[in-house]
Amino acid sequence: MRFFYAPEVLPVHELDQEESKHMVRVLRATEGDEFQLIDGRGGRYHGILTQVDKRKCILETTLTERAAPPTPQLTLVIAPTKSSDRFEWMLEKAMEYGVSCIQPVWTHRSERSKEKRERWNRILVSALKQSQQLWLTDLRPAMSWTEFLSKPEGMGFIAHCEEGPKTHFYEALRPAERSWIAIGPEGDFTPSEIESAKEVGALEVSLGHQRLRTETAGLAAIQMFSLAQMKPV
Repeated sequence: MRFFYAPEVLPVHELDQEESKHMVRVLRATEGDEFQLIDGRGGRYHGILTQVDKRKCILETTLTERAAPPTPQLTLVIAPTKSSDRFEWMLEKAMEYGVSCIQPVWTHRSERSKEKRERWNRILVSALKQSQQLWLTDLRPAMSWTEFLSKPEGMGFIAHCEEGPKTHFYEALRPAERSWIAIGPEGDFTPSEIESAKEVGALEVSLGHQRLRTETAGLAAIQMFSLAQMKPV
């Protein structure tokens, strides 16, 4: 059954123009067809199409499931890459993995400084529907690295390629603990940025012996966090 996204589903619900256009032109939907609606906040709804128009489709909806947010939560703190395509690919896959939150940050060596918030959110919504999950990844407004460090939430980790002792991220994780991990830009974090993270309690970690691209490192960290939840408590 096809999934549609609506941040606030009403008992008699009118899809927005973009979703209505997709329903009519792509799916060739007709009155009486049934669909699933998800609100990205744990709600799943059964919808029956009662009015069809390429600019306005109306469904009668019934709540069928209300799921609690996934726990524990991981916030991926990441510097957007110079290549838009690579960063957007990472956003899509991060949503498919079900990461709780993505916090874009601008660092000293960032090669990109433009936020495409609306486009990035559309990519996440598309991945939400494709993966048939009920919770949309929380994409927070981009901020500076210094601003993020002024109010971090949970146990913190910073992955970097500077020399020195580091713990493997998977080994450092404890099950059921809310966490954040910071992934730097292509040029990595500066030594002073690493020190700033350590000052707020972040642990220096490695993601392995290979030198990973920013977007690959982000997905590797998400996967390690997921696997770590199966460790014995």
